[in-house]
Amino acid sequence: MDLQTKVEEKITKPISKIENPMRLLLGVVIAALVLGTLTGYTLTTKGSSKVSPLSLGTAKNPQQDTKTFKDFAEGTVKVKPAPSDPSEYTEGTHMLIRQGGVPVALTSSVVDLSIYEGKKVKVFGETQKALKEGWLMDVGKVEEIK
Repeated sequence: MDLQTKVEEKITKPISKIENPMRLLLGVVIAALVLGTLTGYTLTTKGSSKVSPLSLGTAKNPQQDTKTFKDFAEGTVKVKPAPSDPSEYTEGTHMLIRQGGVPVALTSSVVDLSIYEGKKVKVFGETQKALKEGWLMDVGKVEEIK
């Protein structure tokens, strides 16, 4: 045999057939499930030492994070009145009434603003783009003023 025949023979060898393809497929599926479960468990336990978003802004556990909550305002929290037309667009669930200043429309997914209704507070959060209101703030922290 010459060299070219040997090279061609090695390149063109047939691939061996898998005896039981279902067994191989089942093994791949089981391995994917086990590895996926381990990955999920590792990722969830890795971040478990972080503060829960629901604990942010409560009076019992105030966050002192001034980088996240750059904007602030003081005033009295009032429930925002419902519009007469239910299809009318509104911004915020509450209003912060400020002395000598523009009222602030408030919204929050981490602080229950209804706890502070009628109370004088200092709210910390992030100003959002408003379409109707003069000032719209997403509140992340509330401090009661005594």
